[in-house]
Amino acid sequence: MPFLHSFAAPSKRGPIVVASWDQVNVYFLVVRERKDGLAAVAWGTLAREAEQPALAVLQQQLTASKITASRLVLLLPRTDLEMTTVEIPPADASEVAALIRAEVEQLIGDGDHELVVDYRLLDGATSPMVAVAETASDASEADEKQVGEPKRSQTAAAFSLEQSQLNAWTDSVAQTGLQLAAFTSRQTAPLYQLRQQRVFRSSLSVLIVVYEGEVELSFLRGSRLASLRTFRASSHDAGALTDQIQLEVQRSISLMDFVAPGEMPEMLVLVRGPRDALPEGTGQRLGSDSDTDPLLTLCDSLNARPVTLGIPVDASSEQTPDDDALAPDPVLAAAASVFQEHHLAVDLVHPKVPPVPPNPMRRWMAIATLAVVSLGIGAYTLLSDVQALKTLVDDKKQELVEADRVAAKMQEKADETRLVQQWLGDQVDWLAQLQRLSSRFPEGQLANVRRLSAAADGSTGVIDISVQVNDPNRVAELENALRDAKFSITSKRVSEQTNNEEYPWQFEARIAFPITPVDEREEEIFTQPAGIIPPQEVESSAESASPVASPLPEQSAVPEQTDASEQSTPADDPKTDLSEVSS
Repeated sequence: MPFLHSFAAPSKRGPIVVASWDQVNVYFLVVRERKDGLAAVAWGTLAREAEQPALAVLQQQLTASKITASRLVLLLPRTDLEMTTVEIPPADASEVAALIRAEVEQLIGDGDHELVVDYRLLDGATSPMVAVAETASDASEADEKQVGEPKRSQTAAAFSLEQSQLNAWTDSVAQTGLQLAAFTSRQTAPLYQLRQQRVFRSSLSVLIVVYEGEVELSFLRGSRLASLRTFRASSHDAGALTDQIQLEVQRSISLMDFVAPGEMPEMLVLVRGPRDALPEGTGQRLGSDSDTDPLLTLCDSLNARPVTLGIPVDASSEQTPDDDALAPDPVLAAAASVFQEHHLAVDLVHPKVPPVPPNPMRRWMAIATLAVVSLGIGAYTLLSDVQALKTLVDDKKQELVEADRVAAKMQEKADETRLVQQWLGDQVDWLAQLQRLSSRFPEGQLANVRRLSAAADGSTGVIDISVQVNDPNRVAELENALRDAKFSITSKRVSEQTNNEEYPWQFEARIAFPITPVDEREEEIFTQPAGIIPPQEVESSAESASPVASPLPEQSAVPEQTDASEQSTPADDPKTDLSEVSS
């Protein structure tokens, strides 16, 4: 970019030199920065010969005076700095710099050399129909607009030079041991300070600055800059110069479409010496020196009001602006102040540039970055959710395993309970039933039990017996006795035995009785004495050892009688088989 050349050397601190020149003289001012502002250290006007470089004259003076400085602010006249007045269409503030640069390149650019362009808006050239109210806080006096102002065409004074020329100036300044800090127009330098002092009091004013061989005219509407004009002075005579200035002013006004017919501007002359300026706070001109001072003579001839600008003098300075010496050049003093306050309207070292257009790659990169970040956040969220779900599934699986284990145990217990319930349901107290049965049998000499077998059939207990009797009538008696005891008896067959004189009759019968449900039985506690091993088999039949009938509990001929808990098991069909039992 055009201003990058100024950063070739590191920025320096220290006294600042502000310099300008015309055809005959070189004007310089050395200032020092203080807490309360700037103060002049040295100043002067140096004569130079024709074709002698102004920077060389300045370097010789600084060296001879042993003045040490670090930076240089250059104020160039129109002869060394190209100025073009351009008009641009209505545009946003961000587009003004690009439009002005395009207009300048179209007017004076040759396309082979890069131009450095800076500008100053001439908002005072706006027609009164659309002019806006003044604002005194504008850093560049004209660039700031009121909020709500309609867009309109704008006029600007564009200052330009080729990049190679700016580099040459920078190199020339570097040879003097200084750093080029600012490169501005001499004509625009004092306007900001004068505006701050409110010296422009009329609706139309013209500021006149006279140099050796040239005159600068700055037209203002109120305090807003409207036009800049420079012309060569044809004579040093005050009368001839007055006529030439009046003619140029009238010619310039005639070309301004915003000036009403017959309207004439108030003329102000920028004077350099303290004896030329008005006393502070007065509006009268000093006429006592008009015979000897050329600028006051010019003021009287033009009927103009003299104005000036000053700067404090540093205590270490060997110069004092007394009555016999000129004060620091007001243009240089104003330039030093606006440079320190960063209010330079034009600076080709740091020109106004259009904002850098957004890089589409950055835009797409930002979008891609946002998309990647969004995807990353989404993926992280999904992974977190998946991990949480996995943990939940693992926990549920563990709970399921525990539940299955508990269910298996519960099922195992249920199966055991069912088997126990089934076993208890099939359990029959055979001894009690046999006792009941025995109590209903006749005496032993009347009947003899030859065989007895017992089994459980669902909810019914069944006892099959084979009985020998001495009289057939005993069969009916036995059946009636058993039925009275709630037994169901069915006789199968009755036969006579001729070979048995004691019990000649034999019959077989089936006795049935209901088995009491488990929940209706009385709780019984069985205690097994220590050292007693329960028998493993139950004898299926028993015979009576004696032919004399006796009650079953007393004379039972059961060789191996099992207790009630061994008589019926769920694994095999429980059965008690008693053979040869006599009653």
